[in-house]
Amino acid sequence: MRISIRHETRYDYEEPVAGAVMRLRLRPPNTSAQTVQDWTVLVNDVPVERWIVSGYGDAEALWRAPGKLREIVIVAQGEVTTIDTAGVTRRLQGAVWPLLFLRDTALTEPSEALQTLAEASRSETGPLDSMHRLVLAVHEAVRYKAGSTHFGTTAAEALEQGTGVCQDQAHVFIAAARLLGIPARYVAGYLRDPERPDDAHDPHAWAEGWVDGLGWIGFDCSLGNCPIEGHVRLTVGLDAADAAPIRMAVGHGGDATLSSDVEIAALPLDGSTQAQIQQQ
Repeated sequence: MRISIRHETRYDYEEPVAGAVMRLRLRPPNTSAQTVQDWTVLVNDVPVERWIVSGYGDAEALWRAPGKLREIVIVAQGEVTTIDTAGVTRRLQGAVWPLLFLRDTALTEPSEALQTLAEASRSETGPLDSMHRLVLAVHEAVRYKAGSTHFGTTAAEALEQGTGVCQDQAHVFIAAARLLGIPARYVAGYLRDPERPDDAHDPHAWAEGWVDGLGWIGFDCSLGNCPIEGHVRLTVGLDAADAAPIRMAVGHGGDATLSSDVEIAALPLDGSTQAQIQQQ
């Protein structure tokens, strides 16, 4: 699939802030499932050009602006071609050792209910089958409901109330997988939804679990299956906070209004892109 993405994030301040520093992780990596054809990131219309590869294998950039700022507008846009790899993602450049992703965080702390969910999904045939059972269990246990949680909602809280968004579903999966001894991590990215208009999309999230001999395998609890060719990954982390595509610190100023606009379109494949996909 050939996918066009435009993601605008805007911060408007009541009073000008005295400078800002941002860590940006808004460049999709090339993986076995996706190839970036072209991509640009602009902050206040100025291209961000210096990127490094983090320990997670993601591209990172640091943006600084001194002086007074009344608004900050971040636009990430470009084209990515994808293929369906049944969720399998090869090890990325610079990726840390998978065992790091057994570590709990404030958003993925275990609970008795999470332990019960994990044990009910355990399979004698190994971690891969356990995770296939787990993705269906989370899909049923935490129904998608927009606006039912907030950024700080924990996996245990989402499971207890039985509703959440893709972030919560990923956190529940991750927490339960770790209780089974499976390294699991959070993935932030995008999903081309054919049932939505191009200009009515949102950022998306799913989870990955590690299987020796296979690598990282993706599981999207919102869909109840592995990622498909409509998924485009941006970043990974221990949880949503760790994988955040934008982190910012600003100087003293007024309150900010945050807004986001995501446009995702499926484009026709041209001859060169089709050949490229067939070689992957």
